Amino acid sequence: MSSLAEAVAAKKALSEPDVNCAETDFRAVSTVTFCPWQATEWTVPWARLDAVSFSDEEESERVEFFFPRHQVIAVAENLRGIMDDIRNFKVSCLRDLPASHRAKLTPDAVFIAQLEVRLMADLKNRPSAGVPV
Repeated sequence: MSSLAEAVAAKKALSEPDVNCAETDFRAVSTVTFCPWQATEWTVPWARLDAVSFSDEEESERVEFFFPRHQVIAVAENLRGIMDDIRNFKVSCLRDLPASHRAKLTPDAVFIAQLEVRLMADLKNRPSAGVPV
């Protein structure tokens, strides 16, 4: 490779921001931001989290977050490594990236292939539980 091409490649590498699928902190944070690729970002308070579900699928892992008005589904690789951070509210941001970004990350890095935020029905409009008397 010529020195000019090397210089251009080095400059390009410096100008590209590091993008990770999971951002964690050393302490608990009050909110988590979900950033689906080229879609609306959602910031939700961790205090409103009702439940988290984790499961292994064939070649990926799946985490579902349940909030009173939102359900968030993440299909990813290496999520198990940050489950303690999720349980302790140390994750400040989760984002999915196109498959083309996978090669830019280390093999053990969290890679979210799909992130979906579903807005749940308004509580006032939900049918009541049980049989009417």
